[in-house]
Amino acid sequence: MKLQITITEQEEKLLAQQAKVLGYDVTKYTKFLISHEAMKISQIPVFEMSSDMENSIEKAIAEDKAGLTQKWNFGKYGN
Repeated sequence: MKLQITITEQEEKLLAQQAKVLGYDVTKYTKFLISHEAMKISQIPVFEMSSDMENSIEKAIAEDKAGLTQKWNFGKYGN
């Protein structure tokens, strides 16, 4: 996608000053700002875990710490 915008000389100077701190040119810095703002408003969905699932995970972590688990090599066992 191509986006064209017009900014004033003052806006360009302000952007250039900030861009210089990061070693960017104005275009790259503007892309950074746009993506940074987009990430702030996007939300990652969070799902509640059932108590059974939570217990299973805690048990698996405890078993792993106790050395009761084995490393699985994908492809090694015919899968």
